[in-house]
Amino acid sequence: MSEKETLGMTEQTSAKKELSAAEKAKKKKAKYNLVKVIVALCVVLCIVLTVFELSVTYRTIKAAEVDGTEYSVAEYNWLYTNSVYEIYNNYYSTYGQMAMYFFNPQGNLSEQVYNSETGETWADYVKDFTDKTIVEMTKLYDEGKKAGYELDEEYIEIIEAEWDAMKEAAATYGYSANEYVELNYGRGVNEKVFKEMYERYYYAFSYSENVAENEEVSASDIDAYYNEHSENFDSVSYKSYFVSGTADEGEDEKAAMDEARAEAEAVLSGTEKVEFTESNYYVKSSISKTYVDWLFDEARVAGDKEIFETESGYYVVEFVELNDLHYNTVDVRHVLVTPEDTADDAAWQDALAAAEKYEAEWKELGGSEENFAEIAAKYSVDGSAANGGLYENVFKGQMVAEFEDWCFDSARKAGDSEIIRTQYGYHLMYFSGVAEEYYSYVIDSAVRNERLNAYIDGITEGVEVAELFGNKFVGKHFA
Repeated sequence: MSEKETLGMTEQTSAKKELSAAEKAKKKKAKYNLVKVIVALCVVLCIVLTVFELSVTYRTIKAAEVDGTEYSVAEYNWLYTNSVYEIYNNYYSTYGQMAMYFFNPQGNLSEQVYNSETGETWADYVKDFTDKTIVEMTKLYDEGKKAGYELDEEYIEIIEAEWDAMKEAAATYGYSANEYVELNYGRGVNEKVFKEMYERYYYAFSYSENVAENEEVSASDIDAYYNEHSENFDSVSYKSYFVSGTADEGEDEKAAMDEARAEAEAVLSGTEKVEFTESNYYVKSSISKTYVDWLFDEARVAGDKEIFETESGYYVVEFVELNDLHYNTVDVRHVLVTPEDTADDAAWQDALAAAEKYEAEWKELGGSEENFAEIAAKYSVDGSAANGGLYENVFKGQMVAEFEDWCFDSARKAGDSEIIRTQYGYHLMYFSGVAEEYYSYVIDSAVRNERLNAYIDGITEGVEVAELFGNKFVGKHFA
């Protein structure tokens, strides 16, 4: 049927022929039908806009383009979510559950202030972090493909394990795997997107490791780097106690400082007993300038004490030891079990019971390191779970005191296991063995990392994220 027939219009044999009454009526009806068609199209358009948020749409519409590579809303959502988890885990590794006070991924990121001076929110910060990540990931991926680099099979296995964990969690909460992954990673993310983005992400990461590993770093390179950056490696253990000299309302400031000085002297002499704060393996660059030179003076011996004045009071500092860089790091596995509420004794008891249960299950499997890795992958709540709970080349000052006291016990031997408690929860520990010398390992790593960063800066120079139409729909699951 022709367009004219559709609108009720007839062929005219003469341009001058007048329309009959019937033809005029037909034309009027045609106009009415046209209006109905337009209204119907508007309704259809509204429906299209309504269903725009359907998952399939988010896998089609593009959110960003980086140097010729386009990413859909779903793909960008995956990376955005991964950024949120990475940022939070970085805070959690330092502050434990207190990290929620800095950054709460369960809240609306647009309402959480990251920088009060600039007004930047956590949503802004995560977006910038994601943009930087996607640029680096894209360029490393491209460079790796050009070099013919192939992803190790172990990463494919890790991705499958991640998906299996997602399926297991989904079943626990009564969702299908795709429903659950979409709830966690945002609209449009399904199994295909999840696995493909993980593979791209791991490929870029693995290729960067390959670049760093292929760098030739000699002993002289290590010594030269140390000599130039020794303040980032030399460390000291000490104790300190601070006496505030801040005046109360109506109190004379000099009198307040004099009183604080007298108390500091009493602490120094030992006539006033107080509890010092222990600072173990603090590198020189991180210590207060008020007393750093005193601590690193070659004349220092264990037990030396001194008072140091600041604008607001006095520090009493006790030297413990200058740490030797030439010791062996260790490899250790653990299963971390955190209490639901660290202020609740019953929650701590539940966490301990769970740790003991996992220990029993490990022994029932055979009690080997491989069995322990299975248990860690299944139960541990920290990031090492993906690697069987393994921390390699652990050095002094890296972990909390209780963790390190166990690892670096002089009697420790391969195969040892025990449940210990730290501020983060209970750790089912497994000692894998002695690893590389700290000095060579940590400085070699620093040299490689510096060169890798220079390489990444080179391949990403001038490359930016071009935001496409779908970018406005990214990260809404954190709003």
